[in-house]
Amino acid sequence: MNRRIRIILLTVSLMLVVGTLGWLTHVLLIQAEETGRSERRIKVESLAHEAKLEMDRLLTAFITFEQARGYYEYLPFYAYRRPYDQRMDAPAPGEPARSSNLASYLPDYVTAYLQISPSGQVTGPALNKELSERLNGEKNLYQRLNEKVSALISLPASGNLWADIRNEILHEVSEPEPPQDGVPAQVETVSSFVPVEDGGNLYILRQVHTNRGVYLQGALMNMESLNRRLPEQVTKELPQSRLATFDPAAPPAEETGREGTLFFANAPLVFLPGDAAELPVQDHKQMLTWTLTLIWSMVLVGAAGVIWLMLGTFRLEQRRGDFVSAVTHELRTPLTSFSLYTEMLEDGMVPEQKKPEYYANMQRECRRLEHLIDNVLAYSKLQRNAIRRTKDTLTCQELFEPIAEKIERRLREAGISFSFALAQPIRILPVHTDAVAVEQIMDNLTSNAIKYARGENAKVQLTVQADRHNIVIRFRDNGPGISPKHRKLVFKPFRRTKEATNSRKPGVGLGLSLARDIARSLGGDLKLEFGTLGGASFLLTLPKS
Repeated sequence: MNRRIRIILLTVSLMLVVGTLGWLTHVLLIQAEETGRSERRIKVESLAHEAKLEMDRLLTAFITFEQARGYYEYLPFYAYRRPYDQRMDAPAPGEPARSSNLASYLPDYVTAYLQISPSGQVTGPALNKELSERLNGEKNLYQRLNEKVSALISLPASGNLWADIRNEILHEVSEPEPPQDGVPAQVETVSSFVPVEDGGNLYILRQVHTNRGVYLQGALMNMESLNRRLPEQVTKELPQSRLATFDPAAPPAEETGREGTLFFANAPLVFLPGDAAELPVQDHKQMLTWTLTLIWSMVLVGAAGVIWLMLGTFRLEQRRGDFVSAVTHELRTPLTSFSLYTEMLEDGMVPEQKKPEYYANMQRECRRLEHLIDNVLAYSKLQRNAIRRTKDTLTCQELFEPIAEKIERRLREAGISFSFALAQPIRILPVHTDAVAVEQIMDNLTSNAIKYARGENAKVQLTVQADRHNIVIRFRDNGPGISPKHRKLVFKPFRRTKEATNSRKPGVGLGLSLARDIARSLGGDLKLEFGTLGGASFLLTLPKS
């Protein structure tokens, strides 16, 4: 399978993975949003029911208590010595009377206790003047409230068994007889209390049936105080929530369409949650976002790793091809020389005086082939971490003088001058290292200099110095040097600069890479620096003992 097909398959696979993961991310985020909305809706509804239960408890207790209150308590004064059903009229002058208990009792959630006569007059035990004027000024207040109360009440017992049975069956009450002049008002039946709405106000009223008509008695509730009695948890989590009245016969207001709105079944009240968007709930979307971010990061890192491995495979194949090509070329050259020289010697085509030169050439090609094989084997062992170093403690003089002699001999054969500087204090410094490995490093640097530093004035300098922690070796030549854009390539295995390839210099691009790897295996390093001779300058560091 060629490289193009593998790239196409890899791209398609990554697109499928990313597309599938993107679709799953979209679906999961939508589900997380829906889960958050559902939790918020459930919590709002729970708080609404909590508010409703509190109001039901308060209103039920209030109605139960008021149901036991006598009808005459809604008068400022009543004649307590009259029969129970004849106390609707005000006391006569001089007649014993008592003041109503409601004159001094007013819960905070009640604005006023009041009584509305059939003529529409609003009175009360402690009705203030301003409220009295406002209520008495409302047109048809009695008619509206009486109709609403009549539509809600169930008829109570009247004291007449047969009449109660008839009323229960027919669900009707006989019309009161017309009042007669001089006849006192007489109470016939008293209904249960029911909550009704009118003009945005909440009334809790009952009907008192008399021979003079139907009176309405009850209380005008204080909505502001009722809202203050909402549970603390409700007002804390829904600060904009409130209770409001509603008219069952009118179309619902726009505000009642919000999520969490709860209509009371036994009162014309509605719980309005306000803006529930700020209600604290678990943020599933944020949690999922972090999880998906982690998953996406892992997928992208994995994809990057796959791409990196694929590119590494391509590079490895390229390097393998370059290596095979270079090694093949490097092997072919000495083999061709061997074949040519041996044939000429065998056929007697070489004069006696030329044979030493031919033998020298064959030995040089043999050393070149040996050097190539040694480098390849050493690089292979380094990559497999299969080299066992034999380190000895030597002085700098014992280590570097034999190496300098070999370098000088090779450079002299190549026509390159050589200078070696080892200061007297440095000579006795001990170095614990592998002398063979150091020699191989210097041999590769020498081979590099022989390739590129040739010329009439070619020269190489070798200096050995020391700093606080390391022995510092500089190997300089005055060759063409290495351009800045190619400086990063010199230590890449099987990589050669374009100028080196075009110049047809021998080599496979392995010497400098191998030299640096050996230096690092010894605990030091090999770097390229700007040379003082105008060519290449290599800095080798080895740790002191």
